[in-house]
Amino acid sequence: MTNETQEDAEDFGRAIGTAWHDHGDDARGVATRLPRLQTLARDEPQLERLIALARHLYGPHLAAWSAGAAAVAAIAAHPAYRAQGTSGAALRRAQASLALSDGRATDGFDASDAIRVHAMAAENLAEHDAVRAGAFLRQALALAERTPLPNDDPSHLALAATGNSLACTLEEKAQRSADERALMILSAQTARHHWERAGTWLEVERAEYRLAKTWLQAGDVGQARMHAQRCLEIVGANRGAALERFFGWEALGIIDCAAGRTSDHASALNHARVEFAALSPDDQSWCKASLDALEAALTSPAPD
Repeated sequence: MTNETQEDAEDFGRAIGTAWHDHGDDARGVATRLPRLQTLARDEPQLERLIALARHLYGPHLAAWSAGAAAVAAIAAHPAYRAQGTSGAALRRAQASLALSDGRATDGFDASDAIRVHAMAAENLAEHDAVRAGAFLRQALALAERTPLPNDDPSHLALAATGNSLACTLEEKAQRSADERALMILSAQTARHHWERAGTWLEVERAEYRLAKTWLQAGDVGQARMHAQRCLEIVGANRGAALERFFGWEALGIIDCAAGRTSDHASALNHARVEFAALSPDDQSWCKASLDALEAALTSPAPD
């Protein structure tokens, strides 16, 4: 790689990293950066990252299916784009997910790609139409169930990542409908199942953490506590890092607080403090809020 090419790659990497950082607060503004990002891209892998960002902006955030399809289609004009390459496949999947979200049928995909398209459509709709999002996720899961795909097939990674993303999104809602609650739980379970196939113990452990938080938001502290304990068990069995132990104890402490188990909450808080002290300064800086919340919960009045 020449110095000029390396600088171009770094420019694109910085720019798209900033776009992802900013998109949650200003998805529409970040969408206006897509043409500039396209000029910075130099190869197919970078175009695939750009396609993923465009679909995410116009799907889950803006729910602008036609505009999203146009933004994604524009990327095909880039000199590095290859219709029969990985960038072409990524573009077709993104466009198909937006078409499904818009109520239009898609076909011509093999099982692996069809699973990924339906998973993306579910993510597109999660905050806008939980009933249809759930239907698309269930279609993806049904197809995965009846298709013998190997563990390294990208459909498993797509379902794992989509499930985690959907669960996180729905956990953050102040109020959830019955359909949103069901989708949140199914999404976390999907992530757990497919990380078992696509990931390592680390992803499985984090999926258990996600399930703990999901069940807590769903109002079932018994299920939540079971998954928090499983999270800690997996970390312990694999001698996981302090960061993993910290969040396992954080989850268990928050759940014990919600269950009114004051002494167990205090014990979890003490464990979390020990693990926090073992973190690097950088990790401590972004974990401090979680520790503060756990400490504040101990001194808060118990719910009636």
